[in-house]
Amino acid sequence: MSRVHRTREQWRQLIAEFEQSELSQKDFCEPRGINPAYFSQRRSELQREAEDNDTGFVLAVPQSPTSQQTLQLRVGPTELVLPLSVSPRWVAQLVKELSA
Repeated sequence: MSRVHRTREQWRQLIAEFEQSELSQKDFCEPRGINPAYFSQRRSELQREAEDNDTGFVLAVPQSPTSQQTLQLRVGPTELVLPLSVSPRWVAQLVKELSA
């Protein structure tokens, strides 16, 4: 395979295409002339970079006072609804475990 220089943004776009493609890495990389092992390495590096740059903050939205007292946590399309009585330490541990 010939070597092609790609920018970080080009790698991000390729990785986004791969994640939406439902193809195996090999099937995705082969027609594009990309070594699957190198693709995997770049993907891991960019994921680590994104995690390092992540502030760790999420939007917490309390429900209206008329509804049952709950806390909603939304990260992207995922939503978690918890009672306000839940321990903040438990929530912090849950978030930590889910991000690992």
